[in-house]
Amino acid sequence: MLNVTFVTWGALQERMLTRRYPRHTGDYFTYSYALVFSNRLWTLIMSSFLMWYLKPRLSRSTVIYEYSFPSISNMLSSWCQYEALRYVSFPATTLFKSFKLGPVMLMGKLIGNKQYPVYDYCVALVIGCGIAIFMSSTDDLRFSFSQDYLGNTETDSAKWTGVMLLSFYLFFDSFTSQFQSRLFQRHLDLSIVELMFATSAFSTVLSAVTLVHTKELSPAYAFVMEHSEIHLHFFMFSICSTIGQLFIFYTIKNFGAVVFTLMMTARILLSIALSCILYGHPISNVGYLGLALVVVAVLYRIKKKAEGQQLIRWQGMDDDKGKELVHEWHEHLDM
Repeated sequence: MLNVTFVTWGALQERMLTRRYPRHTGDYFTYSYALVFSNRLWTLIMSSFLMWYLKPRLSRSTVIYEYSFPSISNMLSSWCQYEALRYVSFPATTLFKSFKLGPVMLMGKLIGNKQYPVYDYCVALVIGCGIAIFMSSTDDLRFSFSQDYLGNTETDSAKWTGVMLLSFYLFFDSFTSQFQSRLFQRHLDLSIVELMFATSAFSTVLSAVTLVHTKELSPAYAFVMEHSEIHLHFFMFSICSTIGQLFIFYTIKNFGAVVFTLMMTARILLSIALSCILYGHPISNVGYLGLALVVVAVLYRIKKKAEGQQLIRWQGMDDDKGKELVHEWHEHLDM
């Protein structure tokens, strides 16, 4: 169910941001912050329910403003990945996100002074090479003087806009995970549910303010009201995002981080395959080589991380697992 949820979420994301309403003759939905707000609002609702149902011990050492930093970076990372679809196809963006390991390690050294094994650097290098091969060799994914998904002619600078946005996405997302890990280090009484609730509350308010400030709230609402086809897409997009996060908790709690990582790797392949089937993205033979390099590198890292561990090793989720959960969450997820 975890993969079904997130593969569906990815397909809906591509449909909403890169296809017309109604099909072929209609308008494009260009209000990315509306999707950010919708996701964060539903996450806030879910985390509020978890706070009520689980009644976790509330942290007494945290200061409320500390939650704003990961909230802002999380909100910006989501906006960047949505906007990147204007210039880069969904298969390319999905594979590009596999390079999270590099920025996560960089941010970990800057914020937490962490040390990483040599094989992590080698894996990051191979993943980067695989992504470069995939994005440069596949016809539909080549950066050239062509058109974006809105039909506008790209300029010399615009052709790299998608790459720049995805790079910012990796930066903001890696900052989010490392800062949240730092919160767990500094506040031992902080629970993962409380962190989710506080972060989503800040993100919901900030994304709503952004919608109003950029004057996108009214046109986004008008677009949704005018095009009935997007109603189901909007609802399913937010529901898949929210339920998917519950499946993450369940998977890591009952099967461990290694199984979760394997499932997220399979999700990359399934998402790319479904996107190619639904939206006709061609992939060249050299593109498949780049994809294979990324998958092999990720699987090798999973093997190295799993050495000496039981495949299924968690049978409960204590608060002291929060740091590891956040790390796995942001390394493999793109909400």
